[in-house]
Amino acid sequence: MPLKNILVLCIFLALSYLFFGLATDNGFWHSDDFVMLEKNLRTTENSLAVFDSTPPFRFQPLATLIYYLLFKNFFFDARGYFIFNIILHGFNSFLVYLLVHTLLKDRMVAILSGFLFVFTVGNYGKSVMIVSGFEDLLITTLTILTMIFYFKNELDAEGKILSPWFILAFILFLASMFTQGTSFAILGAFIAFDYFFRIERGRPVASKNFLILLAIAIASLIVKTRVFDYTPTFYSENPGPVRFILYAAKNVLNYLVRMIFPIHTSHLVTEAGPAVRFIYRFATQIRILIALTVVSYSFFGFIFGNRAIRFFIAWTYIMVLPFAFFQFPFDWLNIRHLYLVSVGFVMILSSGAIYCSRLISHQRWRRFVPLLVPVIFILSARFVVTQLDQSYEYKAASSITVEYRKEIARKFPNVIIEGDDLRFVE
Repeated sequence: MPLKNILVLCIFLALSYLFFGLATDNGFWHSDDFVMLEKNLRTTENSLAVFDSTPPFRFQPLATLIYYLLFKNFFFDARGYFIFNIILHGFNSFLVYLLVHTLLKDRMVAILSGFLFVFTVGNYGKSVMIVSGFEDLLITTLTILTMIFYFKNELDAEGKILSPWFILAFILFLASMFTQGTSFAILGAFIAFDYFFRIERGRPVASKNFLILLAIAIASLIVKTRVFDYTPTFYSENPGPVRFILYAAKNVLNYLVRMIFPIHTSHLVTEAGPAVRFIYRFATQIRILIALTVVSYSFFGFIFGNRAIRFFIAWTYIMVLPFAFFQFPFDWLNIRHLYLVSVGFVMILSSGAIYCSRLISHQRWRRFVPLLVPVIFILSARFVVTQLDQSYEYKAASSITVEYRKEIARKFPNVIIEGDDLRFVE
């Protein structure tokens, strides 16, 4: 790795810790945290529990295995898990920088994209600040690495199947299949890339490389369902095909709006300052305006944008589909699921700011005005992160979390409650 890239990586890791160091004392509080702790404890008794997909567990053996290794080191010390999340988030920000630079060949846009991502613009850091959010961070790492290697193979190695780039993309893509169900969205991103960069590639859109990865995805799904009894998560309530599609389309747009305007009904809003409550009064009108802006920018971006911008617009829509269509067909939205989606958003925001600044580069001071937009988003993200941190500290001490701890202690005789924490007795 070039020295300048090592320096950039170190900067992102440092910024990640500076931005999220406040979360290291949050503790375990989310129900998913305790589900993962229970699965780790079961794995200590039987290693095959890694593959258990019986509710409330999910089939994601790679994520479970890594989490188990963390458990063997940190047990019930949540601080260690948070530090790992923070490091992985900083690394993901560096990967965003590499991904954008690979496609756009513009270092300034790539650096700003990485900076916006490390400050969690568009996703607001929920995944970093929850221990079990590690799942979102890991699938993002695998997705971006797979994309980088696939792109390099297509653009620099003439799409050779036996090139090191494609072999690495193949391995990481296979790993993603055993990490999280949303990994199938990667195939959509492959198709979008093959289409928008078809001239540079000089090959058909559905290339042999894509067909190989598609076959792997289908084969892994068969293995998961037949061998490991994996069942995709669907809602039992069926609204009918027409309403289902309408709900899904509405949720796609709602998710994209929340990347820009994350304020929604919650105690964080009701307990926030008067400025936030005042803004929330006009939340519906603001969301409508933002929705129209998103649709308009998407339309004009596809028509007038370069290939990279078109691809990242497509990325944003493709990556949100699993959460809006397969898992959440109704109205419940969670900005935690925007972590991977926001990769496209920060690139679009960065390119808009940098390109507008260059258009007026002859203006002495006005050329910096477009850069105020990313700054506003960073300040907004910091505000949301601070509010979330206070909320999570409160939840970690709540009666519900106490019951979660008691339930773990009841199920496993080698776990005891010591003060406000759990302790593992070997």
